[in-house]
Amino acid sequence: MAEPDVPADLQVVWGARVEIERGYRLEAIAVAMSADIAELREDGGLPDHIHTRITVLPQDRLLEIRVEGLSVETDPDRTISREVMNTLFELASDHNIITLDAVSPPLFTQRIVLVDPYGQPFAAKIGAGMGEPEPFTPR
Repeated sequence: MAEPDVPADLQVVWGARVEIERGYRLEAIAVAMSADIAELREDGGLPDHIHTRITVLPQDRLLEIRVEGLSVETDPDRTISREVMNTLFELASDHNIITLDAVSPPLFTQRIVLVDPYGQPFAAKIGAGMGEPEPFTPR
């Protein structure tokens, strides 16, 4: 929970796994995310039949996670689709840094796109992240 005497523009959402050190880049985050996804799959946190592909666009500060193996036909109420998107969104949020001022961009924006067997997107979740704000102090 944020301290009440710290203005919102001096607060930040730090990802639980974020590393502040020279060379911490979007490419390194993608590698860490791949390992996180593999671990989550082994623990049963993601369906075995889905496949993920992570693409980074450093110039746009964008991390895209493309998910294959789901469709409207196999998941008509989109329950599994929402669970997968929310899980991946939370996982990526663990690697992001988001200041709550009006001018500083997040470390990256994540775009999670679910595509059907024909390669057509049928669901997506786009944003920076989620977490609890805390006073800004360099780590």
